[in-house]
Amino acid sequence: MSDITLSKAVRANLLSLQNTADLMSKTQERLATGKKVNSALDNPTNFFTASALNSRAGDLNALMDNMANGMKTIEAADNGLTAITKNLESMQSTLRQARQDKSFQVTTFDVTADSIINIAGGTLPDPVTVELAAPYEGVRATLTSQAAYAGPDTTGTTLGGAQAVVAYNATMDNSTSITVNGVGINLAGTTGINDVANKIGADLGPNYSVSVDGTDIVIENVDSTLAPPQVDLGGAAATPSVATFAYDPARMGGSIDIGGTTYTVPGGPIEDFVASLGTQLGSAYQVTSQGNEVTILATNPGATPINVSGLPAATSATTTFDIDDVDALITAGSINVGGVNVNLSALTAGTDDEDDVAAAMQTQIQTALGAGWTVNNAAGTITISHTAGAQTALDVAPASGVDAASVSRTNGVAAITVNGATGNAGAVVSTNNAPADTFRLTYGTGHVDLKITAGDEAQMSARLNNQLEIAGIKVKASFVGGALTFTSDEPEAKTLALSQGSSTAIFGQETVAIGEDDVPPLNATKAVDKFVELINSSYATSVRASNDNGRLRIENLSTSEMNVVSDKTGNGATTTHKIGGNAVRSSLANEFNDLKNQLDRLSDDASFNGINLLRGDNLRITFNESGNSFIEIQTTTGDGLNAATLKLRDLDAKDLDADSSIDALLAEVKLALNGVRTQASKFGSNLSIVQNRQDFTKRMINTLETGAANLTLADMNEEAANLLALQTRQSLSSSSLSLASQADQSVLQLLQ
Repeated sequence: MSDITLSKAVRANLLSLQNTADLMSKTQERLATGKKVNSALDNPTNFFTASALNSRAGDLNALMDNMANGMKTIEAADNGLTAITKNLESMQSTLRQARQDKSFQVTTFDVTADSIINIAGGTLPDPVTVELAAPYEGVRATLTSQAAYAGPDTTGTTLGGAQAVVAYNATMDNSTSITVNGVGINLAGTTGINDVANKIGADLGPNYSVSVDGTDIVIENVDSTLAPPQVDLGGAAATPSVATFAYDPARMGGSIDIGGTTYTVPGGPIEDFVASLGTQLGSAYQVTSQGNEVTILATNPGATPINVSGLPAATSATTTFDIDDVDALITAGSINVGGVNVNLSALTAGTDDEDDVAAAMQTQIQTALGAGWTVNNAAGTITISHTAGAQTALDVAPASGVDAASVSRTNGVAAITVNGATGNAGAVVSTNNAPADTFRLTYGTGHVDLKITAGDEAQMSARLNNQLEIAGIKVKASFVGGALTFTSDEPEAKTLALSQGSSTAIFGQETVAIGEDDVPPLNATKAVDKFVELINSSYATSVRASNDNGRLRIENLSTSEMNVVSDKTGNGATTTHKIGGNAVRSSLANEFNDLKNQLDRLSDDASFNGINLLRGDNLRITFNESGNSFIEIQTTTGDGLNAATLKLRDLDAKDLDADSSIDALLAEVKLALNGVRTQASKFGSNLSIVQNRQDFTKRMINTLETGAANLTLADMNEEAANLLALQTRQSLSSSSLSLASQADQSVLQLLQ
């Protein structure tokens, strides 16, 4: 259309109409969508900000379903806990009903003073025979030695006491540092074994016996119950040679020289080293370890030195590196070695070389770190070393002209040195315990290991009785006609026995005695009342007896059947009576088991959407779009909630026999009930957290969507007014275009 030429006025009016049409189109779009920002072209900042806010709101909205499902899962678990609680309360009620029930079965029969009654079953562990008997004092279990007992064999002792034996040495003469059990002995002026022994005896006094036996001085306690005397010989004592050194498993493998003999030893664990060396050295030495220290001890006292050599020597700490451009290093002006900033500014590039660098480094490192460090150059390789062991090699910081890859460090290791002492000749002390007879005394279910040391009869019996009393054994020791006798305190049907140790030598084969219970007199006078008193005093937990109008009434206090066989006159003519168990308590035991089984079913059925918190499942509820805010819900212990975890078990009817047993079961159910209530409280707290978070998320979604709307929504009143104004403008522009066109038409009229 380039051949058509429009006038200026027509073109201006046409352009105005086009702009007005564009504005009307945009306004109509805003009115149609309700948004003032419909694309990134309208307002990029608002458009993308609103999109992000709407996306986050959408993500949070998706999490609302997860929260809703989680709440229903918790509610399902809570429903299960509520039902389990009611179930446990029913179990409590069942046990209380059993506790209150006393419908025990009975039988009644005639008895005389000669009657014999056999009772079996019920809760009796064994059948029992009940008959009236004359009062009887019973028998105390007694054991007596076959011959007179004078105490243990004291051959080799003066008094039968414990001894300290001192192997005499001339170093004891004139000694003033010897003590015996804390008593100082002054041997000034003594010469020879007899003189020394007499002085020790005089200073110790009457509590000790001091004698000479060949080359030994024997110091013996007068009291045979005491431990051997403790003798400190001070400077007169012989001391063995000892050597100790630190063990290094990485360097100790190979050979070691001890006393001029070379031994091959392993490295590795110190235990292997000690075991190997100890085996090779034999009984003359004792090899032990503590921590990383090895000790070699000469077992024979005296001046036998232990010379240990061949241990690893010290190694130097060494650092090496290559100088690949000495001029660059000198120009840099410094290099840091081991924390020392070595100043090279005094050197001149192109003139000074690696030897000059090494000399400057040595001077400054020795000034800062000590004279032990040396620096050498060999064809551009610098070596920094320290001759003393256990030094740490110096670091070399990266620097111009230094080949960083060539830096190598080796820490120094200290030499393994031997510490020790050479043994001294002198006296040696050994000890002997007091002669004693030992054996085990058993009475009933208790026992004690007895020890008898020398003494008179009163002393030996007192010592034995003290040991028996400490052990809680109700037996007394005494001497009857010189024979050692053990007698129980009470007439009881218990076994008294002696075994082990010296028992056979003292008591021969007569090592067992059995006592008999006493039969106390009954308070009742009539035969039936005597039976009532005897049965109730002996078997009250299993049977209850009473006088039923002159007849003996026996009540079975259990849920199991009981048999009673009565011989009225004692002549062998018997009558059998069967007494049934408590049927009510038996039935209640079955009811308890049914309720317990139902508890497990309730726990299994408390699931929602495949998750069952009461089976120990873990429920995870996510709270934010990034997934880092969440809650994990599970039972307190992480296990399921069922009869096993609540420590509830199936009952046998016999479990409800005794009221005390029922009380214990009630306590167990109470603990289970407390556990369920605690778990319900925890789930309730978890539910509150999720509900609170759900409300928060709803409000957050609303905030995000409102914020996005504020950035993009149009003001409908404003847009409607804009459209009306644009329509008016369009109408006026059309009129103007018409007028402009008429001016062109007037030219046409002139031509016509």
